[in-house]
Amino acid sequence: MEANSIDVNSILANKNLIIKFQPVVSVIKKSVIGLEAVCLGSSDDNGGIISTSKLFKTAEEQGVLIELDRLYREKAVKEFVKVYKRNKELLLFLDINISIIDKYVGSGIIMNLISDSGISTNNVVLQIIEGKMTNLEALKKFIYLYRSNGFLVALKDLGTGFANMDKISYVEPDIIKINSVLTKGIEVDYYRQEVFRSLVNLSKKIGALVVCEDIASEQETMMIMELGADMLEGSYFENDFDLGEKFLDASRKLIDATAVKYEKYTEEEVKAKEMIYSGYDFVINEALKELSSLTEDKFDDSINTVINKNSKLECVYVLNKEGIQVGSTATRFTDMVPQRALIFEPAQKGTNHSLKKYYYFLKTMSLNKYVTEPYISLATGNLCITISAVFKNLEGKEYILCVDFNPNYMSM
Repeated sequence: MEANSIDVNSILANKNLIIKFQPVVSVIKKSVIGLEAVCLGSSDDNGGIISTSKLFKTAEEQGVLIELDRLYREKAVKEFVKVYKRNKELLLFLDINISIIDKYVGSGIIMNLISDSGISTNNVVLQIIEGKMTNLEALKKFIYLYRSNGFLVALKDLGTGFANMDKISYVEPDIIKINSVLTKGIEVDYYRQEVFRSLVNLSKKIGALVVCEDIASEQETMMIMELGADMLEGSYFENDFDLGEKFLDASRKLIDATAVKYEKYTEEEVKAKEMIYSGYDFVINEALKELSSLTEDKFDDSINTVINKNSKLECVYVLNKEGIQVGSTATRFTDMVPQRALIFEPAQKGTNHSLKKYYYFLKTMSLNKYVTEPYISLATGNLCITISAVFKNLEGKEYILCVDFNPNYMSM
């Protein structure tokens, strides 16, 4: 249907707006935390659906965007009340269009709608969605007004570009919602995992809970839970029932089943990590055994043998007890493209590693072995984990063996 043939005033008069609810769940708590009201659009005369984006764009062109925005919330609240009466712990997630938020400051329209419905303001989450915001003061006043009256505030669609990252500072959200732009394929993408983990850590530091939207598969669910999301939402948790007790019961059964799967997933992850670290230990111990029987001038030949025998290793090098590298770096990365070679280069003999974590923590904490978190190697430009271990050579001198593994393909 062409946009100019859509009569939004008729849609408003007939309240012809399709609303569905998505459960927002906590698998850890084994409960439905809340329901997000999602506008699917409007039905047309031919039995089809006018999409939400087309409908709201047309409403803006026809000068009735505020009225359509208001109808969405009125219908959402009316439907939510049906389950709220018997489930007073449920939260209602409602979208707030940031581009027209200045029209609601001081109007009391949303406040009156919630008050008249009998829903506690403590049960309502106002979701600030992406849009063109020209009046920052209006946004701040809106958030202050509604938060001071008991409403919760969420920042929605975090992950869609970087335009909304700055909103964290002035929205000061109670809840941050991360969408599929960041999480799609996250179960096999280490870099997405680390960005997601960073956002979770940021949220914890500012006192916000994390909801992950658009969850579509079991694999995504398992990984996102492992990375620390507080709540989940998406097609994976949907069911075919109309909003009511059957809808909630079906959601709870799926949550329980997911909790069982996550427990099994966690057990398997622990076993897999134990196997990986067993592999780490095997390589390290074999190398230490060899190096302990040698003098320093023979180290280079020995660590080159280690690299050649273990295709999963990226670099091997030896430091003295002061953190100074005593020989060359054994590595298989010798043909780096020119532009990367300017910034990534294996350390040479005499390089000072004393401020690196694999040396610093090993020495200051008097450990025999230390394993770093994953980081970008300055030797190869790849993601790596460094394991450092203390040993004494044939002459009784103390050294530190350092071995770099790439966690993306380490499968020993």
